[in-house]
Amino acid sequence: MADITLTELADFGLASVVSRHGGIPDAGTLWAVAPGQWLVFAASAAPDWAETLGERLSGVADVVDQSSAYVLWQVSGADAQRLLQKGLPVDLAALTPGITAVSTIAHIGVIVHCPAPGTYHLASFRSFALSLRDWLDASIAAL
Repeated sequence: MADITLTELADFGLASVVSRHGGIPDAGTLWAVAPGQWLVFAASAAPDWAETLGERLSGVADVVDQSSAYVLWQVSGADAQRLLQKGLPVDLAALTPGITAVSTIAHIGVIVHCPAPGTYHLASFRSFALSLRDWLDASIAAL
C-alpha cells in the first residue's frame, strides 16, 4: 500500500499579487507563477485577509483574492513524489521547498508548490477539482 496522505485544505487564502515596479513584495508565503506575479498563500485566512494585504501593498502591488476560485490539496508521504510524477510533466527533484510549478496533471491545470520535503500543495480551479481528485484516487490505487 502506498504511503500517501491526501488532504483537502480548508480556510486557506490565495491571492494573486502583481508587482507594479518589478520588485518582490513583502507579502508572506509567495508562490511564483510568472515573472512579476505570485500567489500569496495563507494556511488560515480571515474573509478580509486579501483586502488587508492589498491595503498593505498599496502602491507596490495589485492584489486580488483568489481563494474561492481554487481547491487546494495537500499530498504528502514517502510516495507523494512517485504519485505526482505519474501525471506531472515536471522534474519533481527540482521542486524543492519554496519552489512552485505551473503545469498540468491529466490535462487539468494545476499549480504545484512544495512547502516542505515530501509535501506538495496542488491548487486547481474549483470546476476541475472533482476530476483531479478522481485522478489522484485512481493513481494512488495503482501504486
